[in-house]
Amino acid sequence: MNNNDFDLYKQFVKTTFKMRYKGSILGFFWVLLKPFFMFLILFMIFSRVSGSATGLTSQQYAVYLLSGLIVYTFFNEGMIWGMGSIMERAGLIVKINFKRAVVVASSLTMALINFSINLGIVISVALILNIHITFLGLVYILLICFTMFLALYGISFFTSIWLVHVRDLQHIMELVLQLLFYASAVFFPVEMIPEKFRFIVYYNPVARFIKAVREALIYGRITDIKFVLVALVTSIILVVIGSGYFNKHIKKIAEHF
Repeated sequence: MNNNDFDLYKQFVKTTFKMRYKGSILGFFWVLLKPFFMFLILFMIFSRVSGSATGLTSQQYAVYLLSGLIVYTFFNEGMIWGMGSIMERAGLIVKINFKRAVVVASSLTMALINFSINLGIVISVALILNIHITFLGLVYILLICFTMFLALYGISFFTSIWLVHVRDLQHIMELVLQLLFYASAVFFPVEMIPEKFRFIVYYNPVARFIKAVREALIYGRITDIKFVLVALVTSIILVVIGSGYFNKHIKKIAEHF
């Protein structure tokens, strides 16, 4: 990415930020309010049952639930915003010549910014609730976040092109993500799932990322490191392949807008 592309990337991030909350009374505070209200609802309903099943105190379950929500929200926003990035900038794409991958990167950066802010709040809550957070645990969480970002970036190279051809993909993706929310053990422990169905969570990458973040945040444990490293390598490969696919098809995309 040269200087011109980087300047354009920063401008896209700023513009996207302004457009996303334009006309909203609360504006950027929605980034904080949406997961917070979801947290309140789920905490009131499931704190006692889930806490008993996992042996967590109410304080630990609060962090357990919040961390699951922000990781899933990061994935959800990254998938939706990355997929819609080309359509969102269609007017500029047909008029101006620039590196189109900048559009995808800027959309995903918004999801990363939201996640970073929410993570800071979760860490603050954990400290207030006297949960000890280790430096190594935080580094591991950042590695997981970086891995997820790369995976979303690679996936968005494909989905952003597909959406231009198949507009129904957005509705399909929203349905899939809603199902994935329940299959990722965001608000309930895996122990509550009948053993014969636990493979659904075990083979769900989002659920394993969430579990690893929770272990690192609440207990300072580095778990599932092999999975995270394999996911990191896979994500890098996905970005390389996705970039090739994107650059090949983006040249013909204008006629479909």
